Amino acid sequence: MATESTKTTQTTTEKSPADEAVAEKETPARPADDLRGKDSADADNADAADNADDAYDGDGDGDEEAGLDAQDRAAGRRSDWAGGAFAVVSAGLGLASLTGTSFSEMLRERKSLLGQIKSNSQGSGGSAADQVNALYGAPWHTAAVVNGIFAVLALVVGGLLLATLSGRPEARGWVKAVALGGVVLGLIGLVVAGGMYFDLFAAQPEVPSSAGQ
Repeated sequence: MATESTKTTQTTTEKSPADEAVAEKETPARPADDLRGKDSADADNADAADNADDAYDGDGDGDEEAGLDAQDRAAGRRSDWAGGAFAVVSAGLGLASLTGTSFSEMLRERKSLLGQIKSNSQGSGGSAADQVNALYGAPWHTAAVVNGIFAVLALVVGGLLLATLSGRPEARGWVKAVALGGVVLGLIGLVVAGGMYFDLFAAQPEVPSSAGQ
């Protein structure tokens, strides 16, 4: 009886090859698939990290470029201010060379006063032509010289500014226009001053020979 029970137990515990094959098919664990899935997840995480780094680098580059652009704009504004100031100075000097200044008027009056003092000191010893030259010609020529100096300054300042701005295409157009206007006014003022000095526009008054005698 015991022998039959032992055989029955061995029969129930042993499995046939067919049962083992079925059991292997029904096993849910697949180590190879798990490894491939893990590798794929790691690759995805690495790609995400690279994309994040690229995005950070791109933002950093953009910030640096924005900072450089801001610095360039600030430097451009400062240079525009300086160029505009010199352009206005050039135009003002050119205009002063045409209309005259209080400085030139003061020197003209001073020269005229010196002529009067000289004429009075000489009394009747000086000729009428000398008196006219001392009272009119010398003061007139003094004003012409002062106006010519202003004209030359306008030409120098405006010309140097235009030469500097010629290599900067980003310079403001109004700065170049005002500088060019100063150069033109200075050139005209120089011509007028030269005409005044050499009595081209108005000859010096002449005293009749009878009055001179």
